[in-house]
Amino acid sequence: MIAVATLLMAAVAPPGSARGGPLDFTAQTMRMQPKQRRSVLDGAVRLSRDGLVITGDHAVVEFEPDARVAPAKKPRQEAIDQGLLGQKLKRFTVDGNVHVQRGSRTADGAHGVLDADAQTLVLTGDGSHDPVLRDGSETLTGDRILMQLDTEDVDVAKPRLVLRRSLPQDSEAPQLATRVEAARLVLDRSERVAHFSDDVVVRRGDVTVRGPRMDARYDSSGQLTHLLLSGGVELRQGERRAVSRNADYDASSREVVLTGEPRLFDRGDVLVGERIALALDSREVRVERAHGRLRPEAHRNETPRATARPGAAPARPANPEVRR
Repeated sequence: MIAVATLLMAAVAPPGSARGGPLDFTAQTMRMQPKQRRSVLDGAVRLSRDGLVITGDHAVVEFEPDARVAPAKKPRQEAIDQGLLGQKLKRFTVDGNVHVQRGSRTADGAHGVLDADAQTLVLTGDGSHDPVLRDGSETLTGDRILMQLDTEDVDVAKPRLVLRRSLPQDSEAPQLATRVEAARLVLDRSERVAHFSDDVVVRRGDVTVRGPRMDARYDSSGQLTHLLLSGGVELRQGERRAVSRNADYDASSREVVLTGEPRLFDRGDVLVGERIALALDSREVRVERAHGRLRPEAHRNETPRATARPGAAPARPANPEVRR
């Protein structure tokens, strides 16, 4: 059977339901298995429903054992009436070169499962390659990607995310991607925030930040605005190391602000303050209400940035702030 096209009549929900319309699929061959309440599809499988398109090499359509959806019109052939087309869809499993398209989002994996009742699509890999989700210029991979079909939220196990929109396009700074790893990611599209948890690691250029929790916030255009880490944060940049309870990375200014007993360690120097701000591009540091311990011997071989005029008194800052 070549290019078989089949319409599952109200397979996902009854007519008029808010949970979606009919489910269409095509395949090169199809085998109906009424006793097992399933259909087996092979070759160029394509599933489509309400803007969601899933393709793959092989698929199995499973139906609910008892629930039936009344057809809109009486079927012309009795054989169809005794078949599976009038039954409610339970699960749609796709294997081999699985590709998902929904709006601007695309995803790829080795194995996909669409659960009609839970309204979820789960993508997994084959052991060698993890599933991949692409949204605009950002790329997300993980052990398992769960897409909520009714809300567009995403839940990812052991995510690895590349935030390429972390810098404005017209910025003069180097276009460095921000890479995020964690044990779990929950993406809330309605609130425009991504919740990372358990061993979060953020890398951008020579900067690495670690913490147990992080929220990535976006504006209405999908541009990353802030990365908010909490629960105990460690930042490293070259020989510098800083610790605090919280950290806020501002994508527009490319500055990290540490709060909650922040401390900065730099080749023997220790700075403590109420608030420490680090500019990632210029490496400038601002410390509010600062105190600390400086070790001049650690900087003997450094070239001074500026030479004071003979007899000039050192300038005293007007605010309790230290700049490095």
